Amino acid sequence: MAYKISKWSLAPLYPGYESAELENAFDMIEEQVSSFEGVRGKLTPEISSEQFMQVMQVSEDMNRIANKLYSFAGLSFTANTQDQAAHSLQSRAQQFLAEIENRTLFFNLWWKELDETNAKRLMDASGDYRYYLEAMRLFKPHTLSEAEEKVVNLKNVTGVNSLTTLYDSITSLYVYKLKVKGKTQELTRGQLMRFAQGSDPKLRAAAYQELYRVYGEAGPILGQMYQTLARDWHNENISLRKFSDPLAARNLANDIPNEAVNALLETARKNAGVFQRYFKLKAKGARCKKTPPL
Repeated sequence: MAYKISKWSLAPLYPGYESAELENAFDMIEEQVSSFEGVRGKLTPEISSEQFMQVMQVSEDMNRIANKLYSFAGLSFTANTQDQAAHSLQSRAQQFLAEIENRTLFFNLWWKELDETNAKRLMDASGDYRYYLEAMRLFKPHTLSEAEEKVVNLKNVTGVNSLTTLYDSITSLYVYKLKVKGKTQELTRGQLMRFAQGSDPKLRAAAYQELYRVYGEAGPILGQMYQTLARDWHNENISLRKFSDPLAARNLANDIPNEAVNALLETARKNAGVFQRYFKLKAKGARCKKTPPL
């Protein structure tokens, strides 16, 4: 059977932007956070493993709904970046969840500062939460004060998040022209990339050339956006959080040693000639196949 492309449905998450289920999600998170804030005074080094697991369960339930809400808002915007209702919902969700994160930040900071003995005691009893808790403590050397972390969270809403939304809104309007079987088609980027990844080498080349042509014409605007995002990344992760280099922040989030990533990159650089030679031979072979027999 031929696959028929159809519009995705977000109904399994929420029925719509103005549905009662969606509004209930906002209310439910608010109620859960208000309850969660009450455990702040119970977070001591001597907290029992039973109490700690109760806190973790509440945290998981709260984050599960928050992630569902965030995903619905983000996917709605991605489905149509020109839909003002989707744009408004995404902005609302980002602002709301940033404020929620700030109200629950105390747990994250307490856990990172907890002494090794009690941290190990609680992790030993944490079951499936263990890796989550271990990974959280890896960021201790790069964590700021509670007040500073709150400012960063709010800054991101009107900073990098807004800039990324603007980038998506602008680039989704780009139109690409590609000649397919003698007929010029006007395509979106998603439609264009089907040809960039197809089996026809000429169409692949033409698709990439068209992609770079359109992006090249908007170079100054997109370049400024990229520079701003790069500076924001540097300011937060190098200047404030004191990571050794820009990649180190991403490596830690992925729980991969810097040494492993650097070795991979260096090996790729040293062997670039091997890949270049391979593609030259592949291109030569493709030309030979087209040569008619004598």
